[in-house]
Amino acid sequence: MTTRTKKVYKWEKECLEKYGEEVTQQMIKMQKDYEAKKGNNDCSGCGTANEGAIVEMKPNEPFLMHYGLWSRGRCNYCGRQSN
Repeated sequence: MTTRTKKVYKWEKECLEKYGEEVTQQMIKMQKDYEAKKGNNDCSGCGTANEGAIVEMKPNEPFLMHYGLWSRGRCNYCGRQSN
């Protein structure tokens, strides 16, 4: 029998401590939706390996931002055309 471990995102603990369970679960859902959209693209710049970061534009209003480096619509890490 194998045991599956839950993936823990690099920002998850801090988000939980700062914003609580409900907001953290919303951020996890946003990340999972992002990963589903990217399919089998595992690039750290434009794919599923990009876990993003919690950014706060206004106090206590976090959102998940996926950052990368693109030039003329292409990912500078893997060369894929962005969509």
